[in-house]
Amino acid sequence: MKYTIYILTFALGLSSCNNQTKERSENKNSADATQTVPNDNPKQVIYIKDKSQYDQTFIDGLSQFNKPIKLIDNFMLFGNDTIYFPDDLRLNEKATFVASQDSNRYILSLTRTNLTNINYEFKLIDKNKSIIESKSGRAILGSGFLLAPEGEPDMEAGVSFASNEYRTENDNFWLVINVGMDKDYEGKKRAKITFGYKDKLKKTEDGEQSPILRLE
Repeated sequence: MKYTIYILTFALGLSSCNNQTKERSENKNSADATQTVPNDNPKQVIYIKDKSQYDQTFIDGLSQFNKPIKLIDNFMLFGNDTIYFPDDLRLNEKATFVASQDSNRYILSLTRTNLTNINYEFKLIDKNKSIIESKSGRAILGSGFLLAPEGEPDMEAGVSFASNEYRTENDNFWLVINVGMDKDYEGKKRAKITFGYKDKLKKTEDGEQSPILRLE
């Protein structure tokens, strides 16, 4: 009888250990996928299925919203709304946009690397084929894209078009890229780039805007 009781006690103890191990594992997986964003509402929790798909700058920007947020694959659950991330640019495929104005040529190449990031290469070339401006780097989708798209006037088409905004900046330089959400009357995708420099007091100065660029 004592032997039987010993066996039962051992089995129950082993089961309890297994359950605790499983719970610790599940809690760890949950922690890996969930991030608390510091803001005025410490109870806001953002669930992130795969952090590699979203830049940390984008995630930090979500702290301005006082709603539960879940980032799952190519969409976001924002309160009761489902919002899809922009897919106007194909993943890991370079798209080159061009325009000419005042004898200058604008060339902008974009490559989307995940759901929030694009790598860009920009050149402004004069009529003598000399490079006036050359920039390259990474720009991040603005967290506010979930509220409403940006509007850009297209003088050639005679109407404005909706776009998603990507940004980058450092102590001396800032840059904004708008990628059109629809095509023009010829079925071409559109983009626009605005960039500028900061003065010694790190105040943002007026930037130079490109004309509307169209997919080459």
